[in-house]
Amino acid sequence: MDFLKKYESFIFKNASQISSIESTLRSLTYILPGRFDDADLASEALFSTLNLLGIYHDTILTKHVASLPATHRPTPSPLNRYTRDWQNSSLTYNRIAMLLTVIQYTEVLIEMGVQKKWGQQYKWRVITALEAIKAAGRLTLLRLTNQRMIMHPIHTERDVDPSTLADLAEAEQSVKESHWTGTRTGSTRLQLSAVQKNSNGKAGKSDVTEFLLSKVLTPDVVRKPRDLVGMLSGLGAIGEYMFLLRPLIYVLAMRKYGQKSWYPWFLSLAIELGSRTSIKQCLANRPGSSRGGSGTLLEKDEMKRRLWLLLYYVLRSPFYDRFTKERLHNFCESASKKPLISLVGGIVRDYQPLWESVYFYTAGS
Repeated sequence: MDFLKKYESFIFKNASQISSIESTLRSLTYILPGRFDDADLASEALFSTLNLLGIYHDTILTKHVASLPATHRPTPSPLNRYTRDWQNSSLTYNRIAMLLTVIQYTEVLIEMGVQKKWGQQYKWRVITALEAIKAAGRLTLLRLTNQRMIMHPIHTERDVDPSTLADLAEAEQSVKESHWTGTRTGSTRLQLSAVQKNSNGKAGKSDVTEFLLSKVLTPDVVRKPRDLVGMLSGLGAIGEYMFLLRPLIYVLAMRKYGQKSWYPWFLSLAIELGSRTSIKQCLANRPGSSRGGSGTLLEKDEMKRRLWLLLYYVLRSPFYDRFTKERLHNFCESASKKPLISLVGGIVRDYQPLWESVYFYTAGS
């Protein structure tokens, strides 16, 4: 415990350097593959460790931000508002979300480690087990949230720049001078006289206007956290169940028919497209939505993310073996003769063996 307290104190004092250190170490994971024996495993181990450490850093930074006056706290993103509301109201949600996050950050490392130590047979057993755990966890979250679409990520994101924490701490010292507290409500508000002043020492008109515009309430700010994602019903709920079960069904189909068979590939794609169509129809027909509506801002972002996930199909066998692999090889060969593009080609060439042998690299789940 003493070590953790010292570590938290170290993070507080060096908060401005956290992001740069994490980014520097994470960049190493992109250049390590193919450099030496077991470099792929070492790179993934470093990547997983940094991601897990990042979660712990976020909890420390969140505690620090929560200790600041309400007027000095950064405005949380809609996703963080929604996620925190469920985490604070349900211990089960919080635990499952943490379990799924840990699996997400370590699944590639687990697969590579099992394959290296026990071989292909045990590897696919572990992959199936992980997909089953993820499916069960996500289905439980779907039930806990009353049939709401599962957002990604399911954990809160870092919504404060660590480099600004020092400025926020300094600003805290001037709260009493720059704010007033209502005698009836006890609410603390920033005085207009405290708005950034111009060179004459007076609050400029543009400064006041900018301040007032920053306080304009948007629909997502006014909504209650749980209203940021609407409940699904009918075909929409069925579509979400299909999307959450798709990875497990895909793995089971591959184990039965083989990785080179087109059946698992087409089955997975059909489930994904059917899920997308069902959810879009539900969002468009939701009571209170405009004609042809596509849901709330968070729902739109999640649907866009899921659309991008379809690109993984070009990296999955047998489509990859039949069409993508040769084109990637030709690109790397042509890129090697061009100074700048050769760097990109080199990275693609180093990662090709991983796409071909590691399931979770292209799982999209």
